[in-house]
Amino acid sequence: MQIMVLHPETIFYLAQPHPLRAPPLGLRLTFYHNQDMYVFVDYADGPSLVKTGIPITNHMNRVQAEIREQDIRDFLSHHFQWVELASLPPFMY
Repeated sequence: MQIMVLHPETIFYLAQPHPLRAPPLGLRLTFYHNQDMYVFVDYADGPSLVKTGIPITNHMNRVQAEIREQDIRDFLSHHFQWVELASLPPFMY
């Protein structure tokens, strides 16, 4: 994974809609290295996200399904102890 090689100081995370998945949820991780920006996108497939395995609560209910922020933070803190974590606000259209 690129993040291990580049060793960023901060990872920005955002749980966001992913309408083509069931349930329609995804996770975006963004980090910077020098002048470059890297984005990692994960998506739901039933009870968890495919790439990270982060659980999805209420995955059988498309309306109430969610990725808990604490689960995201726990995953990132466990795998990347040196990184500062920052939650991004949802995009407003």
